[in-house]
Amino acid sequence: MRAPSIKTLLSVAVAGTLSAAALTGCSSTGSASTGWAKSADTLVFASVPDKAGSDANWKPLQNYLAETTGYDVEYYPTSDYTALIAALVAGKADIGVMGGLQYVMATNKGAEIEPVAASLISPDAEDAGYFSEAIVATDSTISSLAEAKGKSICFVDPNSTSGFLFGLNALSKAGLDVTSTGADANGRPTFADFTPFFAGSHDKATQAVASSQCEVGFAEDVVAAEAVEKGQVKVIGREYVPGGPFTVSSTLPAEAKTKVTDALRSATVEAIAESGVPLTDGFTSSYFGVLEVDKEYFTPISDLCTNIAAAKCAS
Repeated sequence: MRAPSIKTLLSVAVAGTLSAAALTGCSSTGSASTGWAKSADTLVFASVPDKAGSDANWKPLQNYLAETTGYDVEYYPTSDYTALIAALVAGKADIGVMGGLQYVMATNKGAEIEPVAASLISPDAEDAGYFSEAIVATDSTISSLAEAKGKSICFVDPNSTSGFLFGLNALSKAGLDVTSTGADANGRPTFADFTPFFAGSHDKATQAVASSQCEVGFAEDVVAAEAVEKGQVKVIGREYVPGGPFTVSSTLPAEAKTKVTDALRSATVEAIAESGVPLTDGFTSSYFGVLEVDKEYFTPISDLCTNIAAAKCAS
């Protein structure tokens, strides 16, 4: 079985959304105008855990950042993509780990962040990208997305890069109308050509397809591959997705921003090990280093946001 990618660590664990007001209970009291998210010489590292203990999987990288920069590093978990975006917009994190869509949405909402690196997907990868895969149950008669019209489709979350935005793009290419006809009681988009369901995470979307709760679904390739290996689903389409970034707050003092950027871009597994930081199985099975990127790397996502209005991420 393939090890989960670092992108999987960013999967949504809880369906639904949290408002920015829910963030006030955190000890971080920074704002986008104060420089540091919490206080000078303390870096706040924000991510979206997919399960209990995900913070431990990030610990070696946090310790490496602390060792390399000389700053304290605090972990700031958020419950879902919406909460992470809200935290970045509010200036409550100095470092963010997310998918490409969350980066675009956060910057569109005013987050002062810069992408500096993207996660590699395997030990021998030269590219940080991955794939959004369209899946159906193994015994399904559906063989192409053109046949998804009128069907139930499981997405991950309206804020998911591979589990929604690129899924809509694939459906559009197959001839389905992805113009939203309105919103359901939870504010999630509805469509005329198919019935959407939002499972909350990549593994839940995959399992919903495997158990025939949905006739078609979308999930990132690593999660889908596990279900394929088990004989639960089969892949009928795939779309390339730019890898998820590590971002640095633009409001950090120049010296701090340079230190953090350099540390993130140098964070190979070998460098982390050589620094004396203890590695863990959870970390080494999902983290394979990074590729240096800048905002231009995410142009394909920005373009889709502009062209697919239902994603509501263009502004």
